[in-house]
Amino acid sequence: MCKILILENYSLFCSGIKPVLEKSKEFQVMAVAKEIREFISIMRKAKPDVIIVDLLHCEDDGISVIKRIRAKTSKAPILLIVSKDYADRFESYIALGVNGIIFNSSDPEKLVKAVKRLMSGEDFFSSKIWILLKEHLRTKRQDIMPVKETKSIITKRELDVLKLFCKGYTYKEIGYKLDISPRTVETHKKNIASKINVRSTAEMVEFAVHNGLI
Repeated sequence: MCKILILENYSLFCSGIKPVLEKSKEFQVMAVAKEIREFISIMRKAKPDVIIVDLLHCEDDGISVIKRIRAKTSKAPILLIVSKDYADRFESYIALGVNGIIFNSSDPEKLVKAVKRLMSGEDFFSSKIWILLKEHLRTKRQDIMPVKETKSIITKRELDVLKLFCKGYTYKEIGYKLDISPRTVETHKKNIASKINVRSTAEMVEFAVHNGLI
């Protein structure tokens, strides 16, 4: 049973989230907090498996909220609910350790899929999230590493794996597409992460977008 804790200021909005999740016997919504102090207090006792945060009504686009949550837990994955207007913040959210983002317009099946993905230890960022992030990053002039240098240290197979991660595929799906085992996919991912000095799938994909590798 996956224990879920939700931070949501508007009860009416959450009244749609909770029933969707509780339709599945895999999920248990332990509590819904309306403000961060209450949320932190509950989190300390409940120790949720997944945290869901609606950022649509948070101050400073939720940056301070995420920081406070991450300061109290480094383990529980965080899923954000946002609108498309938050695209310029996606980079910051990922840097703060957010594990998934879905839009407030997403259908119930997308919410369930996102939570299951986080339960399995993977991140959940749809292709639309990466498209918006890419558009935002292209407006910035930041160089993490010269593109030519990056391409020279990443093998062709690693680049194939990276491209599929950027499309949101899982280890199993990537393995199927490339005719390799999920464990081999994981090895490729670790090698890529080591070469470009990142820690998570989200950071790896962000790096690829920054450097025009996809």
